[in-house]
Amino acid sequence: GIFGLPWQTAATVRSIAHVNALTVMSNSTAPGEKFRIQEVKEQRVTGIVVAVLVGLSVVMSQVLQMIPMAVLFGIFLYMGVTSLTGIQIYERLLLMFVPPKLHPDHVYVTKVRTWKMNLFTCIQLFCVTILWIIKSTIISLAFPFFLILTVPTRRYLLPKIFHERELMALDSDEMHPNFDEDGHDEYSEMHMPQ
Repeated sequence: GIFGLPWQTAATVRSIAHVNALTVMSNSTAPGEKFRIQEVKEQRVTGIVVAVLVGLSVVMSQVLQMIPMAVLFGIFLYMGVTSLTGIQIYERLLLMFVPPKLHPDHVYVTKVRTWKMNLFTCIQLFCVTILWIIKSTIISLAFPFFLILTVPTRRYLLPKIFHERELMALDSDEMHPNFDEDGHDEYSEMHMPQ
């Protein structure tokens, strides 16, 4: 790039997959120890090659039409299934069929009772199903409105069912959310000159 940064684009999936492919993890295999990122190999060849191939796909439409549709569906199915690992709702869905004593040591497992974790997963699946049904019907133009309705569901409905600490553990992006935060803002008490 111009500023010496990696050549990444707004194509999020492709950029993340590229960075993941260049990541070298530690070889530590001690029991209970998580793999750590050792380094990320910096190179620009693959980014340029991918960009050139995407650009060439416009002029190679005759060749690309010879690829059977079943092959393309198979590739996309494989990519979709392999990308499911690490998605919390998928992991919690699988945990519904695993005895609690075999559950992994994740924060949403250790800080939340199993039946509440399963209830949260069912509520999420219900919301996704409703959104899928809306997307597939004639009222699909209202999909953004229904998608936005998931925010008040999370903010006002779910706190009536779950404690705030449970929600923090269940829908936090962080591996170890800070449960001691009280939302207190020191800046609100500081005197600001006018």
